[in-house]
Amino acid sequence: MRISDLLNLSRSNLKRRKGRTILTVLGVIIGTCSIVMMVSIGVAINKSNEDMIKNFEDLTRIDIYNYRNEKEQEPITDAVIKQFKEIPNVKIATPIYQSEYLNSIKIKGGKTGKYECDAWIGDNVIGMYREAIDEYGYTLEDGRFLTDNDKPYTVLAGQYAAYQFRDPKKQWPHDSVSQFPDENGVVKDPFVNLYKDKIVLTAIGQEENSKIIEKPMKVVGIVKEDYARGYETYGGFIMNIEDLLELEKEYIKVNKIKVQGPRNKEKTYKKAVVKVNDIKDVEDVLTTIKDMGYEVSSPTQMLEEMKKSTKTIQLILAGLGSISMLVAAISIANTMTMAIYERRKEIGIMKVLGCEIKNIRAMFLLESAGIGFIGGIIGVIICYLISFGLNYLANSVMMQGGMMMDGEITKTYISIIPIWLSFIGVGFATLVGTLSGYFPSNKAVKISALTAIKND
Repeated sequence: MRISDLLNLSRSNLKRRKGRTILTVLGVIIGTCSIVMMVSIGVAINKSNEDMIKNFEDLTRIDIYNYRNEKEQEPITDAVIKQFKEIPNVKIATPIYQSEYLNSIKIKGGKTGKYECDAWIGDNVIGMYREAIDEYGYTLEDGRFLTDNDKPYTVLAGQYAAYQFRDPKKQWPHDSVSQFPDENGVVKDPFVNLYKDKIVLTAIGQEENSKIIEKPMKVVGIVKEDYARGYETYGGFIMNIEDLLELEKEYIKVNKIKVQGPRNKEKTYKKAVVKVNDIKDVEDVLTTIKDMGYEVSSPTQMLEEMKKSTKTIQLILAGLGSISMLVAAISIANTMTMAIYERRKEIGIMKVLGCEIKNIRAMFLLESAGIGFIGGIIGVIICYLISFGLNYLANSVMMQGGMMMDGEITKTYISIIPIWLSFIGVGFATLVGTLSGYFPSNKAVKISALTAIKND
């Protein structure tokens, strides 16, 4: 018997028992919807986690620490950072400067220099290799990056650095200007024009009577706010690390500070940053740096932990959905068993006419598989409609609430059904239907032809 004949026969048999077939298909639809929707919720959770990390962290960045100062652990020096840069797939490697001798920096600005901006080293003011600044991932809002021809203390400023200046002679809230629109929707100009006004960088030590070092500072570019790169993109300053090191050296000299430890010989850093070419290479670079004996941290580690938790949630949700599919499988098996009982005479006639046993088995398997396939297709279509409705409703609520990210309303996903999940949903429903019809089909081929004809 040809496969087309088997398909036509199976289709006609399903149509002959429309009521029973529809009810059985309905069970498969419910089972498919349960599994697909449960898994889609897990997929949505996973995507939300990824988006959250990507919004706040740079996934290709690796932070390297050496705060313990253990004797067996090699300190982070320029030579060590050069080794980091030679690791395959590393794009840049740079120290992040944090001084032990220079407590803070006060930046003065304005035409008369009366406005002040306090900036803590390692927080608002970042020192790093000049050649690494433009490769680090900063986005210019205005101006340009630093070049080798720039004079010392040429810097980049954060997007809202100009609004960090305050008038020390006035009381809050009149001592500063906000970067946000006022009640009339107008954004006022800051006290200081970073490009035109005179900017002075003042180094202040932790000692009460320490001498102060002042350096003229020139802003050549404004970087866009991006917390994935660092807080300095909001209201801080980014400069060549050599300038900060020179500032520290001069401060130590004029204040006659005694430098302890290996810093007399070679400069050491407590933190460095490595950027990898692609996220897929992060794990290999992380392992290499760990083997060198350093503490490392990467957003990808947090992302992997979140993915593990999400997988557990998906398994639990899929398990709950599978209960409905199990009920559907029992329903299919019951339907096929009843069909075989009702069609014993038909089976007997087919055997008498010389129909092969495998064709009889295939006919019933195709019927049960067809029930699973039809239920799976309809179930997936319904899942897409439910998913669209849930996401639309969630985003409507978010728009009313006004929750924003980077100035835009963020999209919220309660359910995400990727194409692979659709195929798995239909395939699983078809497989369940086929397996549910296996034992009834075996029972059908064991029916005696003569007994079936005689009894019916």
